[in-house]
Amino acid sequence: MNFFNSTSAWIKGEVFEGILIFVFGVFIILLGLIFWKFGETPNAKALIIPLIIAGFVYVLLGGSMYVSNQNRLPVFKQKFSHNQSEFIQSEKKRVESFQYMYTISKVVATVCFSLTLLIFWLLKSPSWQGWGIGLSLFAISGLMVDYFSQERAEIYYKVILEILK
Repeated sequence: MNFFNSTSAWIKGEVFEGILIFVFGVFIILLGLIFWKFGETPNAKALIIPLIIAGFVYVLLGGSMYVSNQNRLPVFKQKFSHNQSEFIQSEKKRVESFQYMYTISKVVATVCFSLTLLIFWLLKSPSWQGWGIGLSLFAISGLMVDYFSQERAEIYYKVILEILK
């Protein structure tokens, strides 16, 4: 199998993930708008702004992932066809350079979950608890995104190491 097929599969996975994140963001925004339109309790009203903000963050993140990875594919194809061994070496360095981000996302998720628990234990304000739910939503989504991203990166990195043997 051609190495570029693995590169293409990795990029297509990132594009698909970007689409999922974008759709999730739109769903969260719609959920916030539904709470705005139909929510009558203080807890329902407290969720409006956190949900809409979280939704916009995901729309921007997903859209950015989609566009950047769509643009990356033709550039990578050109670099690969120009010099395959140099491209593979640069991909090895690039994949190694972002591995630390998976640890950071797990730490951020842990902090967000911890803050959410503290908010619910210590503060009985619907507004604060709404922000806590927004934080936990942010954390679980980040973990889900990196769960699949890390898996694809590990698979891709193994292919790179196999080619370099």
